[in-house]
Amino acid sequence: MTALRSRIFAFLASALLLSLCFTVTTSAQAASLPSSFQWSSSDVLISPQSDATHDIVAVKDPTVVRHDGEWHVFVTTPNTDGEWSLSYLSFADWDQAGSAQQYHLDTTAIGEGYRAAPQVFYFAPEGRWYLVYQTGVPSYSTTTDISDPSSWSAPQNFQDGMPAIISDNIGDGYWVDFWVTCDDTMCYLFSSDDNGHLYRAETTVGQFPNGFGNTQIALEDDRNDLFEASNVYKVEGSDTYLLIVEAIGGDGRRYFRSWTSEAINGSWTPLAASEGAPFAGAANVTFPSGAWTEDISHGEMLRSGVDQTMQIDPCEMRYLYQGMDPSASGDYSQLPWRLGLLTQTNSSCDPGDPGDPTETPEPTETPEPTETDDPGDPASRCVADYQVVNEWPGGFQGEVTVTNTSGSSTANWQVSWTAPGDLSIDSLWNGELSQNGSAITVSNVSWNGQLAPDASATFGFTASGSPTVPETACTADAG
Repeated sequence: MTALRSRIFAFLASALLLSLCFTVTTSAQAASLPSSFQWSSSDVLISPQSDATHDIVAVKDPTVVRHDGEWHVFVTTPNTDGEWSLSYLSFADWDQAGSAQQYHLDTTAIGEGYRAAPQVFYFAPEGRWYLVYQTGVPSYSTTTDISDPSSWSAPQNFQDGMPAIISDNIGDGYWVDFWVTCDDTMCYLFSSDDNGHLYRAETTVGQFPNGFGNTQIALEDDRNDLFEASNVYKVEGSDTYLLIVEAIGGDGRRYFRSWTSEAINGSWTPLAASEGAPFAGAANVTFPSGAWTEDISHGEMLRSGVDQTMQIDPCEMRYLYQGMDPSASGDYSQLPWRLGLLTQTNSSCDPGDPGDPTETPEPTETPEPTETDDPGDPASRCVADYQVVNEWPGGFQGEVTVTNTSGSSTANWQVSWTAPGDLSIDSLWNGELSQNGSAITVSNVSWNGQLAPDASATFGFTASGSPTVPETACTADAG
């Protein structure tokens, strides 16, 4: 505790000295969403890979998680005969995505036949990965090893038939794009009908994957304004949920609208919800390498975790999406969809107005020197906040937030703690794990090791054992 108090004093003293030169804006608003969005797009990252038995024309409908130092991506892969199936690829960094081998999942227990629009997540209460997809009804497969494409189970169904409320409203649309999001007690299954309706069914976390019922219309609008490809996310560090739904613009091009709510089953308030000011579309996406698409279509946010709560970091918003050559036309199943990555360029977490640089602040009394940790000591540069965010018989989910308290940039953080004898970590994301008996160490991954002053990075894990909150130690290098 003495060391912690010293670190806190050192941080406050640094902030005081900085205030003599300029006004500092902290990250108090880090968990908020902006009222409008701006994005920059990559070039094409993932294209179809055919083989002797798979003549693939497109990759589309991506779902993605970061786990054990790899990006795991599942996609829909239509072929030249108009048949739809699923494929899987993994890679360490996005510059490797184009060369990563694609595994065709119709050769596994998932099987042949219509399979499309996947969603992947780790259902922590069971310690099992779920791959949700459409087969005409909402279906799923499971595995304990996401990196082994041959390990997925045969399809099972969340619902065996179309609920009456959907058949009464679907018109000439299609029941598509199933999406699961859970809170602490309930799991919700969202779907679209290509006819202006977003549906929501529900079950308890304890009953999942069974028991989905009470299907209701969660949102409705004109057909093209609320078309398909809904995603529902929890905004990390807040009680806010973000809904995005694909729409069709006046020129026939795809874009996304967005809404927010304080509950998954609550009412939805428009956020960036017009074609002129969308969540993501031609109006607010730039292409530094040249525009390769005019459609921003079906995709998924890069999440801050992997589990069923579907959390996103509002300070690091990226969206993996499908686009295509603007000159392409023809049958939908033959359109040449490819995948690109959007990166938000107007984060609400960016530093604010630094104030008038010509204004001289009033002198402030310098505090008396107080014994602190050596500023060159890596242990004086960060703190780690360990929390248990979910638990179940025999296991729990933990979350650790690493905060830079040094007053200057840091790199290469590392968190360590001593675990109870019965604890073993089953799965960890946003960090690199090393466990030697009861000694646990987690280091940053390539994309979250650099922290600005007062900035944070969060990693999460699921574990078997007692949900005890231990003392943690945090170290970091000077940035």
